[in-house]
Amino acid sequence: MQATEVIAEIANAHQGSPHVALDLALQSLDAGADAVKFQVYFAHELLVRSHPRFAHFKEQSFSPDEWSYLLHAVKAAGGRVYCDVFGTDALTVARGEGVDGFKVHSSDLCNTKLLQNIAATHSSRILLSTGGSTAREIAYAINKIGTTRRPVLLHGFQSYPTSVEDSVLLRIRWLQEHFGRFADIGYQDHVDGSDPFAFTLPLLAIAMGAQVIEKHVTLDRAAKGVDYYSAMEPTELKEFIKHVRKAETALGSRPDVFSQAERKYRSAMKKHWVAARPLTSGTILSPSELIIKRVPDNGRDVVELEQILGRPLLRDLAEEESISRADVRTLTWVMVVARSRSSRLPGKALINMAGIPALQHLFERLKQIKTVDRIVFCTTLQDDDTPLAQLAAAVGVSVHRGPVDDVLGRMLGAMDKRQVDVVVRVTGDDILVDPEYVEIGLRHHLNSNAEYSDLKSLPSGTEVEYFDARILKQIHRLAKDPDGTEYLTFYVTHHRDQFRTRTIPVDERHVRPWRLTLDTPEDYEVIRALLEAMHQKGKSLNYNLDDIVEFFETHPEILEANSVGFQQRVPRNINTDIDWSRLLDSRLEGT
Repeated sequence: MQATEVIAEIANAHQGSPHVALDLALQSLDAGADAVKFQVYFAHELLVRSHPRFAHFKEQSFSPDEWSYLLHAVKAAGGRVYCDVFGTDALTVARGEGVDGFKVHSSDLCNTKLLQNIAATHSSRILLSTGGSTAREIAYAINKIGTTRRPVLLHGFQSYPTSVEDSVLLRIRWLQEHFGRFADIGYQDHVDGSDPFAFTLPLLAIAMGAQVIEKHVTLDRAAKGVDYYSAMEPTELKEFIKHVRKAETALGSRPDVFSQAERKYRSAMKKHWVAARPLTSGTILSPSELIIKRVPDNGRDVVELEQILGRPLLRDLAEEESISRADVRTLTWVMVVARSRSSRLPGKALINMAGIPALQHLFERLKQIKTVDRIVFCTTLQDDDTPLAQLAAAVGVSVHRGPVDDVLGRMLGAMDKRQVDVVVRVTGDDILVDPEYVEIGLRHHLNSNAEYSDLKSLPSGTEVEYFDARILKQIHRLAKDPDGTEYLTFYVTHHRDQFRTRTIPVDERHVRPWRLTLDTPEDYEVIRALLEAMHQKGKSLNYNLDDIVEFFETHPEILEANSVGFQQRVPRNINTDIDWSRLLDSRLEGT
């Protein structure tokens, strides 16, 4: 989460002395406050002359020269300074010293001239106090500030002091609900400074979404000077800020991510399906033959009963032996995803590689995998992808054509309503996929009960990914932007703790940072050199990672051609967020 900004509010605790104000500001910054805030006002624009407190505020207010001295001194000390400005004259003084932001008191939310003048400051931060203000008044102020600014709405009001019961922290959620698209939310605390809730309420506010906390400060609360009611002394402020930072760690940065301790807890406590009695190979698993219990850590994750029920066992199981998906019959498809268009290497899928098109080379390699049930080529409905579909069909590979941008929709269309358990996803640019490693990875994926596994430790261009068909369906329906699934992997890896994921271990000799994918003319030269060498050795299609490593260790200069490669990143306009609430939507039953 974003760090909470703690603002030390000086208010009138300076008792009319600029030197006291400066001392209090510097002590507050030393205590850890992110910023200090002064109330800049002049009696003539704060209240009418007949007001009973006119003389008081006239005596308390500083002159422009005193404000200049004070604000300049705090800025020179490196502190961030905000100013409550109660009129255009006050704004002129504060703006002249280049303060970091301005706060509009709730009494000024309809002060059109002040709001417009503050909006014209452009770079300065704007805070709007909302205590005692209606939704229409808040909206009026936000609109006057303009659409290019994102103010902070500060909930809270001063009742000298404000009672705990009058704090109404639910207002923070209300502000977030109605104005969160246009503003950040904060909390200005005004409960009795000696009340334990002076610590508790701001921490609750942070938990409810407040990003800014404002606390009154005073040098000596026992002296009962002006604005002492809800104020903390600098030593108390320092302790309070420690609590704020501790509270931030308790909230965490992302609610969907497990800590290392929570992962350990999950591994130790989650129950696994085990054999209720000794079972022999070939047994069709029924509920009576399985029971769920905790087991010692065996490197596996949990698996849903539906993933193993009604399937024949592939080996004998002892009583209470845990079961993995590798122990039952599963259906696995390899899906090759490719299209013709390429700005960096036009026509790359059909480019000649040691006598055959690159895409055909990939298909012939994949046919060597013994543990998959089907190979499907997924391409688009665009006319320029027709030659690719014809090539796949000519070499005996099933073809499915679908949407251009929704890659996952294309893959799901290929499956339609067919029974598929695991999808091995292969990118058409990765023509050097090793069939042996595909089988190794599939065994690991099933044995660990993973939902997603990768071989990312291998050189780029030789690896594949494993997806459970079930989560592919869920991602497509839960994704806020399913049209971004060209970057399908990120929908899982950006939410890794919400899926059962594995990075499959590989032979250390094969862990190389090489770029062997086909995407640029430089890539083509590197791969062409390798495949021509394999052809000369009589290994046109049956080479493996050992052969690849040996070749490039012998000819390291060839790799220099594409040593500065492209790194795949999610474009900023692609949203990989997932709406987990849709899991409870009746339309998703059975996924």
